[in-house]
Amino acid sequence: MATAHFYRLKQAFPLATFIQVYGLTENAGNAVGFAGSDFAAKPDSCGFVSPVNEILIMKDGVKVAPGVVGEIWVRGPNTYDYDASAATDKVLTNDGCLMTGDLGRMDEYGYVYVHDRIEDIIVCGGNNVNSIFVENALYTEPGVLEVAVVGVPDQYLGEVPVALASLRPGYDGLIDEEGLMATAEKQLPKYAVPVMIILYDSGFDHTSSGKIIKAPLRAIAQEEWAKRLMKE
Repeated sequence: MATAHFYRLKQAFPLATFIQVYGLTENAGNAVGFAGSDFAAKPDSCGFVSPVNEILIMKDGVKVAPGVVGEIWVRGPNTYDYDASAATDKVLTNDGCLMTGDLGRMDEYGYVYVHDRIEDIIVCGGNNVNSIFVENALYTEPGVLEVAVVGVPDQYLGEVPVALASLRPGYDGLIDEEGLMATAEKQLPKYAVPVMIILYDSGFDHTSSGKIIKAPLRAIAQEEWAKRLMKE
C-alpha cells in the first residue's frame, strides 16, 4: 500500500485497525505482516516475518546484510509448488526457498520493505529506478486515483520512466501533467522523475489480486513518448 493511501484511510477511519501483509500464492499469501500501532509506525514497510516463515534477502545467491537491497526469498512449511509447473520449479531452490522475483530489504529491526518487481525496475543511465517509489510519489497528489510507471527505450540512457495516471472523479481539468511533474520533482532524484506523465482515462486492467497489469501500458507509453520526441 502506498504510504499516502494509509494516511488518507487513517484520517477517514480513525478508529479502524489496519493490517498490512506480504506474500504469494505459493506461500498461502502471508509471509510478512503487521497491524495497528506497528503498521502506523512504519507504513512504508510490509511488517515482520511470520513466525512460520524465514525471509532471506539474496544477491547473486548470497544472503546480504540488513539494509542491503536484494531479491526476497521466502521459506517455510506453507511454501509449496501450487501447480507443479516447470515455471514454478525454476523459482524453488533445493532447500525449499521460493525466489519471489521481488526486490526488497530487511532493516536491523526486522521490518521488511518491498522495493519493486525485478522485471519492473527501470535502468536509466545506469541508475535503477524503482517504479513503486515513483508511483508512491505521485500518489501523494490527492487527485490521483491510480498510477503505473513503466520504462521506455531511450537511445542515450537505455530506458526512461513514463507514468500513466488516472484521476479521481471531479479532478478532470484541475490536475495536469505539469502539476504532477512538479509533485514528482519535489520527492524524487532527477533520474527517477518521469520524462512524461500521461493522463490515462481508459481504465487500467488488473490481475485477480488487484495489481495493475503493466505489459500493455509499456507499448502505450512507448508510442506516446515517440510522438512527444517527434514534436520536439
